Amino acid sequence: MPPGGFRFDRFLLDPRDRRLSFDDAPVELNARYLDALTLLVSEHGKLVPKDRFLAEVWRGVPVTDEALTQCIRTLRRRLGDDATSPRFIETVPKYGYRFIAPVAAVEAPAPAAGAPAPAWRRVLWLG
Repeated sequence: MPPGGFRFDRFLLDPRDRRLSFDDAPVELNARYLDALTLLVSEHGKLVPKDRFLAEVWRGVPVTDEALTQCIRTLRRRLGDDATSPRFIETVPKYGYRFIAPVAAVEAPAPAAGAPAPAWRRVLWLG
């Protein structure tokens, strides 16, 4: 996964910062749904089987297929997508889902020269 994240359409997905934004405005998603979107986007163009979602997003927590269906439904709603003519998430009936929009990797910005250390570093610095 690239350090900076992924850009698709007018969205920016930053998995490290746990953030999805649309034209720089935050898009609200709960943690599991953000994980599901990250999985889909990082595998764009490839089929992501249902069992992989259950293993990597729900991490062994027993859930029904309805939980995954609700997750995908919510993601589509937040992305402005439509299951009948998808632009982002394609359903492969009985198997899983595929992210179909073009995706560009975004590199993390380099720290500015002479920028002060983050506050947590200044606090933790012992020497």
